[in-house]
Amino acid sequence: MNQLTSLHAGYETQVLVLKKRLAKVHRIITAGGVWPLTKGHVSCRVPGTDHVLILGHIHSEGRNLASTDVDDIVTVDIEGNFIEGRIEAVDERYAHTEVYKTRPDVHAVVHAHPPIATAFGIAGVNILPVGNRGGIFAPHVPILSFDKQIDTPERGRMVAEAIGTGRAVVLKNHGVVVTSDTIENVCITVFALEETAELHWRAAQLGKVEPITNAEVRSVLTGARYEEYFSHVWGHYEALDPWNKR
Repeated sequence: MNQLTSLHAGYETQVLVLKKRLAKVHRIITAGGVWPLTKGHVSCRVPGTDHVLILGHIHSEGRNLASTDVDDIVTVDIEGNFIEGRIEAVDERYAHTEVYKTRPDVHAVVHAHPPIATAFGIAGVNILPVGNRGGIFAPHVPILSFDKQIDTPERGRMVAEAIGTGRAVVLKNHGVVVTSDTIENVCITVFALEETAELHWRAAQLGKVEPITNAEVRSVLTGARYEEYFSHVWGHYEALDPWNKR
């Protein structure tokens, strides 16, 4: 095997592993009810390249995301141009690719339509960092007052600008875009966002909503506590994958 062939084989192996992880989190998010009608998509970077793996447009085949598998994940470049796969990438891929352009720390992105978080955007109320899962969203989750499809680079740039250096943005009337450093962590983060939104909403029925303190936010975002934020709960979400019962 020559060096070029070896490099290609290594790339293909890496991509297959990433596709398996992406397919799994699509099934998990579906099982968790975070995207009604299973409308949404997760993507990740291919390390060392300008390639992005993202869901193909499987809804055009009359399917939902409960059965997402590796063959449903396609490859685009950082501009959103199709590279490889059996079907076209989802139209809203620019909500992913434009974030990757501006955020080298982001390695995975979710666009979903969690109903409670989306309701905050409709009402024009920012989700605050409340509860022990809300610290990563400090000081609040911004709202992008744009409710159309993110199906052009220009619209994708609006999303990237709205997120800034944060982890999430609510798209008014149109769901959320969430970022993280790994595929598994972005899955956890989208659940944490909806859980935080629900806790904020419930607290607002009782009285004034008080976010967690800045000191607690700093504690959550550093060192061992940050690692624990994700590692201690992944098993809970991973167990939602219906394929675990096969």
